[in-house]
Amino acid sequence: MAVTVTYEYPVAGAVAPTATEVKRVSMVVAAVEATAAGDLLATITHNMALSVAELAAGWPIVITEMLLPGGYVKTPHQAVAGRLTNTLAITLVNAGGVGGDMFRVTLLRPNTIIR
Repeated sequence: MAVTVTYEYPVAGAVAPTATEVKRVSMVVAAVEATAAGDLLATITHNMALSVAELAAGWPIVITEMLLPGGYVKTPHQAVAGRLTNTLAITLVNAGGVGGDMFRVTLLRPNTIIR
């Protein structure tokens, strides 16, 4: 069982963007793939260095997009499990399938005007 996170922007590949790379952009995009029915948690490293106040305000904004419904009986749901200064945890809720689910996560940072 494994959850694979592949970053798409501002970097491409398995390695998360650094704080320096994220500082120049307003979002981080990653593809998340659950390969087994027991895959229940994905952690995405965004390195946005969000403050306690920004976390309390609900940052980063999380947008998910299904890419491949896989072997699930119905469309699975994702729920934000926790926001931290540099990471985001997402709980994967499936319908008793066998994995193979893939979705894209876009994390939007606070507008630079307020930072």
